[in-house]
Amino acid sequence: MTNKSKKAVAMIAALAMTTSLHSALAFGAGNSLPSVQFQIGSLSAVDNDGTIALKHAPYIEQGVAMVPARAFSEGLDAKLTWNDADRTIRLDRAGLSVTLTVGKDTVSGTTVKNVKLPAKVVIKEGQAFIPAKSVADLLDANTTWENASRKVIIQAKPHDETIAYNYNFNASQNGWYGDFADLPVDYNPDIYNLSFKRELIDLKDNKTNYGLKMVGMNRSDDLFMFTAKKIGGLKPNATYDASVAFKLYTDQAGGMIGVGGAPGESVYIKAGFVATKPAAIRLDHVQGEDPFFILNADKGNQSTDGADLKVVGNMASPDDSVDGFQAKSMKHQATLKSNEKGELYVIIGSDSGYEGLTTWYLDDVKVELTPRG
Repeated sequence: MTNKSKKAVAMIAALAMTTSLHSALAFGAGNSLPSVQFQIGSLSAVDNDGTIALKHAPYIEQGVAMVPARAFSEGLDAKLTWNDADRTIRLDRAGLSVTLTVGKDTVSGTTVKNVKLPAKVVIKEGQAFIPAKSVADLLDANTTWENASRKVIIQAKPHDETIAYNYNFNASQNGWYGDFADLPVDYNPDIYNLSFKRELIDLKDNKTNYGLKMVGMNRSDDLFMFTAKKIGGLKPNATYDASVAFKLYTDQAGGMIGVGGAPGESVYIKAGFVATKPAAIRLDHVQGEDPFFILNADKGNQSTDGADLKVVGNMASPDDSVDGFQAKSMKHQATLKSNEKGELYVIIGSDSGYEGLTTWYLDDVKVELTPRG
């Protein structure tokens, strides 16, 4: 049996035993939707992923609970965009948008008309503070005030209709993260050259268009590089029709020859949705193999689909006559159930048969989720 065959058999066995990697929620064991909890005067907030350190504590302003906008948005799985020129904060969640201005009580947005906040947006210790309940209402979230403990708890409402998320990376990573699998646990970083970062896409005269950049040298037959994002606020254990469309930037011309395979056609782009957070997990006890990392989802191997991820394209550029990075549009559809917390994860990655250096950028990601029944 070849090394690749041994790994494939071991991966199937390990995935069959893999359970959810999520720990219990930091507060409210029955809490199945994106939530965040603030305590007045405390430098710690708590969301479904754990404790958040704050530079300045939430406070009461004329009877209004003021909380930091960044922790608020992350807890609700909302996108926050800061515009330094006009000092505005835009919050996007589930098709709703709200725009706030520092030093003002005015607000604009998707469903907002002639609305004023009960307190002005302010900056303290480098953090923007917003009126918790008023902004939560505009983003279709519930707010609970516990008077005895002086806590304010904000929880997203479940979605009943098709929701769409649009991600570009000009301001931040928007909660996307990166990881690597199909490589030894004790790999040498100096020869694998692994890197995940938000960076300007390597295009001529580009000064504004950022993407998520993945880099890796395949030294282990089939290096898998991926980036993923959690989407919360869904109905728990509910079936969704899911789709993702995105642009992948590649600089590999088609028809080339490389070690193990072509640098374009033998690097397969895969996409999928899963209910458990995608991660590289350690796998031991494979005959003749040292411990190595595998993905905790079924991605298949190189040109083959898995149960969770499907091949949606490859790294060959659209036009061989053009040098440098070019965008390729790709898409994927699936039907699956959300987890008990009302979450799904979208994952995009490259499964490499080319034993060389691969670099790609991800941008303009659109995710749509439609509940069934």
